[in-house]
Amino acid sequence: MPRNLLVDLIVLAFFVALCLGIGALGASVVATSVDTWYAGLAKPSFTPPDRVFGPVWTVLYVLMAIAAWR
Repeated sequence: MPRNLLVDLIVLAFFVALCLGIGALGASVVATSVDTWYAGLAKPSFTPPDRVFGPVWTVLYVLMAIAAWR
């Protein structure tokens, strides 16, 4: 019996919203203190620039949502 496409899309949207919501919640908690401790860390030369972290984490959370949906 084939699964209903509309139900699949709704469940996928739920998982994406859930994962991104949890990520946003975590980011809002950490954002207040990141400037104080992260900037002072001794980081290796291959550390990516700060502007890369947001898009990469967003992609990772969307991929986690797709994995949970599957």
